[in-house]
Amino acid sequence: MITKSFEELYNTVEKIVIAAGTPQENARIVAHLLAGSHLAGHDSHGIQHLPRYIKEVRAGEIVVNACPQLLSETDSTALVRGNWAWGHVTADLITKIGVRKARKTKIALVSGVEVNHIGRLGHYSEQAAKEGIITILASGGNAEEVATAAPFGGSRSVLSPNPISMGFPTSGDDPVIVDFASTQVAGGKIAAAKAKGEKLPLGWIIDKHGNPSTSPDDYYAGGALVPFGAHKGFGIMVAMEIMGRVLSGADAFSKTTCGGVHFRHCGVSLIAIDAGLFSSRDAFVERTTELASRIRAVPPAPGVAEVMSPGDFEHRMRIRRDRDGIQIPESTWSEIVQTADSLGVRL
Repeated sequence: MITKSFEELYNTVEKIVIAAGTPQENARIVAHLLAGSHLAGHDSHGIQHLPRYIKEVRAGEIVVNACPQLLSETDSTALVRGNWAWGHVTADLITKIGVRKARKTKIALVSGVEVNHIGRLGHYSEQAAKEGIITILASGGNAEEVATAAPFGGSRSVLSPNPISMGFPTSGDDPVIVDFASTQVAGGKIAAAKAKGEKLPLGWIIDKHGNPSTSPDDYYAGGALVPFGAHKGFGIMVAMEIMGRVLSGADAFSKTTCGGVHFRHCGVSLIAIDAGLFSSRDAFVERTTELASRIRAVPPAPGVAEVMSPGDFEHRMRIRRDRDGIQIPESTWSEIVQTADSLGVRL
């Protein structure tokens, strides 16, 4: 393992995506998402994606100099066309539009089509929570051509980890953030374990025959991710597919080579709610903060260090990793260096 600071990771991503032809403003958004995922403790959504991204750029699946556009809108709704730009840039715009409209109409729905990989969904909920806006963010449609997640009781994949994120403002810098894949883990965690040469916990994946496995290689050899919570996680997986892909109408924009097999049908939907919808925003923030404090005050069970509120993990990891640095597998960093070299960037 090697240790890097947030600034080093941020600068690395920014240099690479700019060298690939990305305007600086958009490169900063991508860099903030990828480096910020490491800082928040979610290495599965970090720089390990860069080599794949650059391959997708070269294949024309990501259009680096494109910018998303507003296709249609009402006072409280909007449909954003990503134009196959960096998905992070499209999701950033969707969030900003949702925040703006929720401030005006109290509740808004913004969907996006032609959306490439948007990274860690919790980032966008954190972004909105800082503005006093509650969010529910759904993503779906990654499995129309290449499925990676099995249904409850199934022996092969049919959907994808279809994540959901929700964010709620508090009085401090640590909003309540609920962000998870509908599978036991996101696919990126399988890749992270493989890069580190680690086995997987039993229950994360099944092999191509439908048997539980602890080998990352079995996942890549025709295996599948498994829903969390049995039928409950699978139910969320289906709901996010409908909210993300079906509601947005993403399939109507899939007749292209852009987006690749994973993202051609991808859509996202963001529900944005003003925290002051039914009471004052101050009252909402005060009560949410009190709730989080009450949760933390519960005595921990034997063998548990402390009880945390949703979002505490990321908040504390930022403090720790900002102080101690971020550890990156040497194999991952080697791939990053090779990708940078291929673009004429010296790290």
